[in-house]
Amino acid sequence: MLNIIADQNIPAAAELFKAFGEVTLVDGRTLNAAQVEQADVLLVRSVTRVDEQLLAHSAVQFVGSATAGFDHLDLAYLQQREVTYALASGANAESVVEYVLAAICSQPHCLERLMGGGKLGVVGYGHVGKRLVEVANFLGIQVGVYDPFVDSGSYANDLDQVLTSDVISLHCELTASGPFPSKHLLNQARLSGLNERQWLINAARGGVVDNEALLERLEQPNPPIVILDCWENEPAICERLVPKVAIATPHIAGYSFDGKVRGTVMLRDALARHINCCVNEYIFEDDLCIDIDNSSVFSSTLSNLLASVYRIDRDDAQFRLALAKAQPGHNGAWFDALRRDYPIRRELLRAKVAADTCTDGLLTLARCFNLQIIDRS
Repeated sequence: MLNIIADQNIPAAAELFKAFGEVTLVDGRTLNAAQVEQADVLLVRSVTRVDEQLLAHSAVQFVGSATAGFDHLDLAYLQQREVTYALASGANAESVVEYVLAAICSQPHCLERLMGGGKLGVVGYGHVGKRLVEVANFLGIQVGVYDPFVDSGSYANDLDQVLTSDVISLHCELTASGPFPSKHLLNQARLSGLNERQWLINAARGGVVDNEALLERLEQPNPPIVILDCWENEPAICERLVPKVAIATPHIAGYSFDGKVRGTVMLRDALARHINCCVNEYIFEDDLCIDIDNSSVFSSTLSNLLASVYRIDRDDAQFRLALAKAQPGHNGAWFDALRRDYPIRRELLRAKVAADTCTDGLLTLARCFNLQIIDRS
C-alpha cells in the first residue's frame, strides 16, 4: 500500500486515491520536506513548489499536479531522480473558457462588438486556447491566435497582430527561458500600445503580464480595460492594481467543480498506469438543470445561460471586500482564503436547459456546449 500526501484542496482526492493506500491531506501552501519524507505519492496544486528542497530526502516516486501548468515543478530535477510526474492538462479548459465568456459578457457592449465584426486575440493554443477558439467559431467571432510552438492554421497571427484585437485573452504557460519566453510577454512597450477600446484578460499565469508596468499603463490616459484572474507574486499581489482593473478574481478561472474533479480523476488514472493497476471508469453525472427565460437576442441568451452557472461579478465583489478587510501584514492570506473557501461552481457544458422556446440561437449554444434542451411549454 502506498503512502499518499495530497493537497487538501484537491477535490475527491481521499475518495479517489484511497484504493491505492493511505491518503493524508495537507495544506499545499505550507507543505514542507518533513511531511513528505515517507511519502510514495505526492499530489499538489500550483501553490506548492516541487523541487530538490522538498523531495531530497523523500521516497516520492510519483508526483501528480492537479493543474495544466508546470512552472511550479522542477521537471529537470524530477527527471534526474526518475520521478514520474503527471499533469491534469485540459481538465479545467472548459471552466477557464466559461470564465472568459463571463468576463466578456460582464463588460458593456463587449460581446456585441465581437459578434458584430470585432476580433478576439488568443495567446496560447493549448487546451484552453483551442476550446476558446472553438466556442468563438460557434458565436461567429473572428479569431487570431499567437502561439510560436503550435500550428494554429488559418488562425495564426504574430503577436503584434493579436495585440490589435478588441479582446486579448492570455492562455499560455509561464516560461522564463527558451526561444519564446512568456514571462513579461506583455511588458511596458507592448502594454503602451493598448488603448481604451481594448479588453485584456489574463487567465493564464500572473507573470505573463508585467504587473508593475500594467499599473503604470492603467494610470496613464486612455488605458485598456483589464480583467485579471492571475497576478504576479500570488498570494502577495500588487494591491494597487486592484482598483484599476474592471474585474479582479483570485486565480479561480479554472475552479469549476467539474474541472477540479476531472483533474483528480486524470491523476488517479495516471497513477494507476504508473503502478500497472486497473481502476474503474469514473462516470460524471450530467445532473445540472438550468431554467432560463430565453431571449430572441443571441447575446442575451448566452449571457443568461452563463449567469445561471457563474456570476463573475460576485467573485469580483468578494475579492475587493476581502482585500478591504485584510489585516496589516497579511502577506496575501486573504487571497489564499478566497481560493481555499471557493464555493462550488458548475460548468455549462452538458447541462440540461429548460426553455419555453427553442430559438436558433439556443440551438447554436446547445451544439457549442452539448446542452440538452427541455421544452418547458
